[in-house]
Amino acid sequence: MEIIFRGQHLSVSDGFRRHATERLNKLTRYLPMADHAIVDLRREAKGEDGRYVVQVTVNANGTFLRAEERNFEELAAIDAAVNALSQQAKRFKERRVLRSERRVDKESRLPVEGEEAAAEASLPPGVAIIGGHVVRLKRFAMKPLTEAEAIEQMELLGHSFFLFKDADREELALLYRRRDGDYGMILPEGP
Repeated sequence: MEIIFRGQHLSVSDGFRRHATERLNKLTRYLPMADHAIVDLRREAKGEDGRYVVQVTVNANGTFLRAEERNFEELAAIDAAVNALSQQAKRFKERRVLRSERRVDKESRLPVEGEEAAAEASLPPGVAIIGGHVVRLKRFAMKPLTEAEAIEQMELLGHSFFLFKDADREELALLYRRRDGDYGMILPEGP
């Protein structure tokens, strides 16, 4: 597995690189198809008072696993991140084995068009969107996914929403977790 190290306003030491490489290579027992990992290292505050923040993103053949941990020691932060990733990898491997049992048939999938999705996506009365600015931009390759694969990917990342290219509809779709534990999906309407 290729490992890319990036330090934000600090240099990544050789000792950290060796330790992180050794720990991340152990993930290949759960994820033999892991292509590469990106390790981002930064410090929360200037000087010696800040905690180290380690964010690790692993690409396993188009499936992304991500963990972010903070600690006052950089080696402890990478250890915690790798432990979190190994838990995600175990869950991913278990879900892949059970995937054939959980497939969603076309009849039980969300409707392409409907007033329910539009009503749920609208804001409640008295709620306004507060203006802000973009502080981070992410770009990533999208391969077409089914709804079940998108749910699995969203859960692996630990996100409450997930943007994906729907394999059945051949358009972008936004999947989100509802408060009741179910999922909702937002689809674009017409040209």
